[in-house]
Amino acid sequence: MNYFDYLNPDKTCVLSLNGEIIYESYENGVKPFVKYIYYHGKPDENAILIDKIIGVAIANLAIYCNLKTVYAKLISKPALELLKEHKIDVHYEDLVDHILRKDRSDICPLEKKVLSANSPDEAYVFLKEIVINNNPIHIK
Repeated sequence: MNYFDYLNPDKTCVLSLNGEIIYESYENGVKPFVKYIYYHGKPDENAILIDKIIGVAIANLAIYCNLKTVYAKLISKPALELLKEHKIDVHYEDLVDHILRKDRSDICPLEKKVLSANSPDEAYVFLKEIVINNNPIHIK
Protein backbone atom coordinates (compact mmCIF):
# COMPACT_ATOMS: atom_id res chain seq x y z
CA MET A 1 0.00 0.00 0.00
CA ASN A 2 1.34 3.42 -0.96
CA TYR A 3 0.13 5.81 1.72
CA PHE A 4 1.12 8.80 -0.41
CA ASP A 5 -1.76 7.87 -2.74
CA TYR A 6 -4.17 8.93 0.02
CA LEU A 7 -3.20 12.56 -0.70
CA ASN A 8 -4.38 12.35 -4.33
CA PRO A 9 -5.69 14.35 -5.94
CA ASP A 10 -5.60 17.46 -3.72
CA LYS A 11 -5.72 16.39 -0.10
CA THR A 12 -3.17 17.92 2.26
CA CYS A 13 -3.68 15.90 5.45
CA VAL A 14 -5.03 12.39 5.99
CA LEU A 15 -5.28 10.19 9.07
CA SER A 16 -5.60 6.47 8.47
CA LEU A 17 -6.35 3.78 11.04
CA ASN A 18 -6.29 0.09 10.15
CA GLY A 19 -6.39 0.93 6.44
CA GLU A 20 -9.43 3.19 6.77
CA ILE A 21 -9.40 6.95 6.33
CA ILE A 22 -10.63 8.52 9.56
CA TYR A 23 -9.95 12.14 8.56
CA GLU A 24 -8.99 14.06 5.45
CA SER A 25 -8.57 17.72 4.63
CA TYR A 26 -7.84 20.01 1.72
CA GLU A 27 -6.72 22.92 3.91
CA ASN A 28 -3.08 24.01 3.92
CA GLY A 29 -0.60 24.35 6.73
CA VAL A 30 -1.12 23.18 10.29
CA LYS A 31 -4.87 23.90 10.29
CA PRO A 32 -6.13 20.41 9.42
CA PHE A 33 -4.23 18.50 12.08
CA VAL A 34 -4.78 21.13 14.79
CA LYS A 35 -8.51 21.16 14.03
CA TYR A 36 -8.67 17.37 14.14
CA ILE A 37 -7.01 17.26 17.56
CA TYR A 38 -9.14 20.12 18.91
CA TYR A 39 -12.50 18.78 17.72
CA HIS A 40 -11.91 15.00 17.96
CA GLY A 41 -9.13 14.62 20.51
CA LYS A 42 -5.86 12.84 19.94
CA PRO A 43 -6.13 10.10 17.33
CA ASP A 44 -5.37 6.51 18.25
CA GLU A 45 -1.58 6.13 18.51
CA ASN A 46 -1.76 3.51 15.75
CA ALA A 47 -3.24 6.04 13.34
CA ILE A 48 -0.94 7.02 10.51
CA LEU A 49 -0.52 10.68 9.61
CA ILE A 50 -0.06 11.35 5.90
CA ASP A 51 0.68 15.03 5.28
CA LYS A 52 1.74 17.04 2.27
CA ILE A 53 4.30 19.03 4.28
CA ILE A 54 5.73 18.17 7.69
CA GLY A 55 7.74 20.81 9.45
CA VAL A 56 8.54 21.22 13.12
CA ALA A 57 4.97 22.29 13.91
CA ILE A 58 3.35 19.12 12.55
CA ALA A 59 6.20 17.00 13.96
CA ASN A 60 5.44 18.35 17.44
CA LEU A 61 1.76 17.55 16.97
CA ALA A 62 2.58 13.97 15.92
CA ILE A 63 4.68 13.60 19.08
CA TYR A 64 1.94 15.24 21.18
CA CYS A 65 -0.47 12.59 19.83
CA ASN A 66 1.98 9.71 20.44
CA LEU A 67 1.76 8.65 16.80
CA LYS A 68 4.10 5.91 15.71
CA THR A 69 4.18 6.51 11.94
CA VAL A 70 4.07 9.53 9.64
CA TYR A 71 4.33 10.01 5.89
CA ALA A 72 5.31 13.33 4.29
CA LYS A 73 5.59 14.39 0.68
CA LEU A 74 8.01 17.06 1.93
CA ILE A 75 9.72 17.20 5.32
CA SER A 76 12.20 19.60 6.90
CA LYS A 77 15.47 18.38 8.40
CA PRO A 78 14.61 19.68 11.89
CA ALA A 79 11.23 17.89 11.74
CA LEU A 80 12.84 14.65 10.60
CA GLU A 81 15.42 14.81 13.40
CA LEU A 82 12.73 15.55 16.00
CA LEU A 83 10.53 12.67 14.87
CA LYS A 84 13.45 10.25 14.83
CA GLU A 85 14.49 11.36 18.34
CA HIS A 86 11.01 10.31 19.49
CA LYS A 87 11.26 6.95 17.69
CA ILE A 88 8.54 7.77 15.16
CA ASP A 89 8.72 5.84 11.91
CA VAL A 90 9.10 8.47 9.17
CA HIS A 91 8.57 8.01 5.41
CA TYR A 92 9.08 10.92 3.04
CA GLU A 93 9.69 11.82 -0.58
CA ASP A 94 11.60 15.11 -0.36
CA LEU A 95 13.84 16.55 2.37
CA VAL A 96 14.50 20.29 2.72
CA ASP A 97 16.50 22.39 5.16
CA HIS A 98 13.45 24.33 6.40
CA ILE A 99 9.82 24.97 5.59
CA LEU A 100 9.64 28.40 3.96
CA ARG A 101 7.01 31.12 3.68
CA LYS A 102 4.86 30.92 0.56
CA ASP A 103 6.93 33.70 -1.04
CA ARG A 104 10.11 31.74 -0.11
CA SER A 105 11.64 34.87 1.48
CA ASP A 106 12.29 33.35 4.91
CA ILE A 107 11.60 30.39 7.17
CA CYS A 108 7.90 29.96 7.97
CA PRO A 109 7.06 32.00 11.10
CA LEU A 110 5.30 29.02 12.69
CA GLU A 111 8.43 26.95 12.22
CA LYS A 112 10.52 29.61 13.92
CA LYS A 113 8.10 29.97 16.82
CA VAL A 114 7.57 26.24 17.39
CA LEU A 115 11.33 25.65 17.37
CA SER A 116 11.36 27.58 20.65
CA ALA A 117 8.62 25.47 22.27
CA ASN A 118 9.76 23.60 25.37
CA SER A 119 7.54 20.59 24.68
CA PRO A 120 5.04 19.17 22.19
CA ASP A 121 2.29 20.12 24.68
CA GLU A 122 3.43 23.74 24.59
CA ALA A 123 3.59 23.62 20.78
CA TYR A 124 0.00 22.33 20.62
CA VAL A 125 -1.28 25.08 22.94
CA PHE A 126 0.46 27.70 20.80
CA LEU A 127 -0.81 26.25 17.50
CA LYS A 128 -4.35 25.88 18.90
CA GLU A 129 -4.33 29.56 19.88
CA ILE A 130 -3.48 30.54 16.31
CA VAL A 131 -5.73 28.10 14.43
CA ILE A 132 -8.77 27.78 16.68
CA ASN A 133 -8.80 31.19 18.35
CA ASN A 134 -7.54 32.95 15.22
CA ASN A 135 -4.92 34.82 17.22
CA PRO A 136 -1.89 35.44 14.98
CA ILE A 137 -0.19 37.85 17.38
CA HIS A 138 1.91 35.02 18.77
CA ILE A 139 3.94 34.64 15.57
CA LYS A 140 5.27 38.17 15.22
